[in-house]
Parts: sequence; structure tokens; C-alpha cells
Amino acid sequence: MTKKASTASSLDDLVLLMQALGDANRLRILALLIGRDELCVCDIQRVLDMPQPRVSRHLNMLRHAGCVRARRSGRWMYYALRRDNVALLELLDALNRGFSMLPEFIHDRNSLDHTPDLVCCSIPLTD
Repeated sequence: MTKKASTASSLDDLVLLMQALGDANRLRILALLIGRDELCVCDIQRVLDMPQPRVSRHLNMLRHAGCVRARRSGRWMYYALRRDNVALLELLDALNRGFSMLPEFIHDRNSLDHTPDLVCCSIPLTD
């Protein structure tokens, strides 16, 4: 059985997707996820220099809109683009050309690419 590709099946789905894309921080998160399998919330938090609850709120909105999927590994959450969301992938493909020219996106990608792996994902939190 093959998995059916997801598209915006209604005007409401398309509006939800566009609302998710209508925030600079969510666009920055999506730009970080382009071309990567997944990222830990701590990576996104570090690059965007935002508190974890704020990053999680943005990720929840992206997940609700069908833009990202989440995977838990122990205490850590990992996020990836929804590769089955055709509408999202087509929009991101068009936006990615602009991402590569804007200073904020260039800084974010360089920060992620040129920083050693974080230790936060390998050190258990104390209760």
C-alpha cells in the first residue's frame, strides 16, 4: 500500500497553511528544516536564540498546519518537514530561492551548519 500525498484539500486547509507561513519565526524554522532529515528543538532554539516554550509554540502551529512532523526520542523532540504535503513543498521550493538571499536566513543556516553538535541532546535532564 502506498502513502497518498497530502495536499490542501479545502480552502480552510490552504488558509491554515498560509497562516503558518505568515510569521517570520516560523519561516525561519522551515528554512532550517529544508534539506535536513530533522532537527531537535534545542538546535532550533539555539539558532533562533528564543526560549524553548516560544519555539515549541511555533512548532505546534506548524504541526497543526501540516508543515512538520514530530518524533520523540527520550526527553527530546525532533521535527522534520512533512514530505507528503505537496502544497507545502511547492511553496517552500519557491520561497527557498528568497531564503538564500536574506541575511536572517543566511545567518541561521550558517549558525546551524558551523556549530558542533549540541550536548543538550545527549545529556539527560535532571528532575
